[in-house]
Amino acid sequence: MEIKVLGTVSPKCFENKNCPGYLIIEENNLIMLDCGNGVSKYIKSTDMEKLTIIISHLHHDHYGDLLSLAYDSYVLHNVGLLQHKIPVYIPKPDLTKSTETVEINLNTYNFLTNLGEENYLEFRFYDENDKLNIGDVKIDFSRNPHQIPTYSIRAKKNNQIVVYSGDTGYKNNTLREFSENADLLICESTYLKGQTRKKDYHLYAHEAAEIAKTAKVRQLVLTHFYPEIDKELYVNEAKEIFENTASAEEGKVLKLGGIK
Repeated sequence: MEIKVLGTVSPKCFENKNCPGYLIIEENNLIMLDCGNGVSKYIKSTDMEKLTIIISHLHHDHYGDLLSLAYDSYVLHNVGLLQHKIPVYIPKPDLTKSTETVEINLNTYNFLTNLGEENYLEFRFYDENDKLNIGDVKIDFSRNPHQIPTYSIRAKKNNQIVVYSGDTGYKNNTLREFSENADLLICESTYLKGQTRKKDYHLYAHEAAEIAKTAKVRQLVLTHFYPEIDKELYVNEAKEIFENTASAEEGKVLKLGGIK
């Protein structure tokens, strides 16, 4: 497997940086993990037949470019270049949360699943009990502490394992177990030491490194940066704990064992 970096920042695009998105490249399949604003520029018309999209959670920065791909799928289907609907996996709504959280989540859920006729997408729903097989890649999920249903995603092909953290708080997350011995952990690192985290919904860079070290992953790639902060600040903080750390960079290809 190879993983192309599509987007690395939140909450907005900035200069040449896009909101979160990663593309697993595997023979005749392309698996997009999150579809943040700006990432659709990397998807060619010839890619659409091979594409499956998995959204880690329904916050705008992680699904914003679905609307671009939805309309593109409609156009390509109409001119005969897309023969089947593109599968889009989104988390099932959690009706056990507070009324306000449930309402926000259901509003997004209803919006995405009722885009009208001008799309050629097929929405499917998952939770942490589901497993997917896409080509030779096996996908499974782990629930994260966050405001709304949010999942880490693990992709395994033969003996290669890649884990994408999605968004997650630090306490009570399962990333250590979920990414144990992974070849690559792509992990959010929203905060730097000295910044205030009012709620435990995101990680500090050093916390991402602690998870990588405990899980004994081979390589840590940081993501989910604030777009106007130098990424090297996050990397330097993490490297104090886990040396084999790099920052995700738009357009780069992550090869298991190094960055291309």
